Amino acid sequence: MSILRISWLPDGLYAPDSVGNLTVTKPYDRRSRKGRMEYFPASSSLSPKLVKQNAALAHYVASVLKSEARELPESASAKAPISIFVHGFQFDPTTQVFDRPHHPEGDNPHSRLYHWKRFPEPTEIRAHSTSWPLGFGYRQKDQGGNGLCVGFGWFSSPDFYGSIFHHGRNFYARAYDLADEAALHLIAVIEVLTRALPSHPINLICHSLGSRVVIRAIAKMAKDPAMDDPAPGDQDLAKPEPEYRPSRPDLLQRLNKILLLAGAEKVMEAQLMMGRLNGYDSSADKPHFYNFVSRENDVLDKLGENFSPDAPGSKQVIGHNGLEMIDPRWVDIQLDDPDTAAYFAEHGKVFDPKSKQLIPMQLNGDRKGVFAIADHWIHYTWRHNMALYRQIIREEASVWALTELKHACWAGSDKFFDQHKLLRRKSAD
Repeated sequence: MSILRISWLPDGLYAPDSVGNLTVTKPYDRRSRKGRMEYFPASSSLSPKLVKQNAALAHYVASVLKSEARELPESASAKAPISIFVHGFQFDPTTQVFDRPHHPEGDNPHSRLYHWKRFPEPTEIRAHSTSWPLGFGYRQKDQGGNGLCVGFGWFSSPDFYGSIFHHGRNFYARAYDLADEAALHLIAVIEVLTRALPSHPINLICHSLGSRVVIRAIAKMAKDPAMDDPAPGDQDLAKPEPEYRPSRPDLLQRLNKILLLAGAEKVMEAQLMMGRLNGYDSSADKPHFYNFVSRENDVLDKLGENFSPDAPGSKQVIGHNGLEMIDPRWVDIQLDDPDTAAYFAEHGKVFDPKSKQLIPMQLNGDRKGVFAIADHWIHYTWRHNMALYRQIIREEASVWALTELKHACWAGSDKFFDQHKLLRRKSAD
């Protein structure tokens, strides 16, 4: 099936069945490869190993790879990449997987996003049900010949009243906290994958609140256990002590490309992560961060910036404001900027199934009309956007390499993508 499915609930990781359903009451069974696996408390040490050699998670990953990825190339290949998908807010891996991913009650991410079905684009846009595996060029029954994707499902749909009465949080703030807990378990998955596939770099693709899972995971891996975090706004953030060492450099060195779609993580958290990465090894080339931004995104306006936990310094999120600094590993790409759209239309081509020809790439980050709120999901429901992500991951066009984008000249501007150029226009409506 060329996909490895893993789900996380607040009590630990789970091995679901082949479509994504899980049984929450049973421990992991090594014969059926289903059930509850490990739970890692927040105090877990990342060094030297987080997951034991004989752990359920290690067994599950190894057995799935053995049976479902026999054709995966032994060495790294851009044509057969390894990618981990991390979804955003309001998904529950315990719900039923439906045959139609746009089912109104299909809140399981394996049902809504990590499936192998294709429907008319308007249907997928309305239901936010575009297939991520297909969109990124993976194939269901190729035994890994086109690469392997990992569907990481995490519980991001806490109930409204329980969040308030039991945790003193609104339900979005509670989900923001859960993302930090899920981050440690994502690290465990990355560790097991790097152990099972020692010659393959790993890409991370996330949307919305999934960006907090990814950014916190990388920040944890890049943290020196002996170094306290600097205070928010500390001007010496990018200048850690010379003896600074990350807790898991082995995992950081295996990360390749990070795609952040409408990211809901705070700008200051992303800056903290980049400071740690650059602090321990400023000469390292990878990972590369592609941050896709939309300034006409009402969901991030309301949820990401107003209902997430208060942070000193700034409420801004990376899906609106980018990194707010220039970094050699990071590029911000504003999908609803007309100059950005013109650049990709000039330099990019996409195969059109109707005309059977290559046509100019038409990015979209600003859905007009009454459904303008769909700007938040159009990052992946609009197929030309997805085609760009696929080409970046699979290196189908060298012009999309991060170093090339950061030196691109366009619209009368030197280094078009490597500057603070995020427009905020009046709302489309």
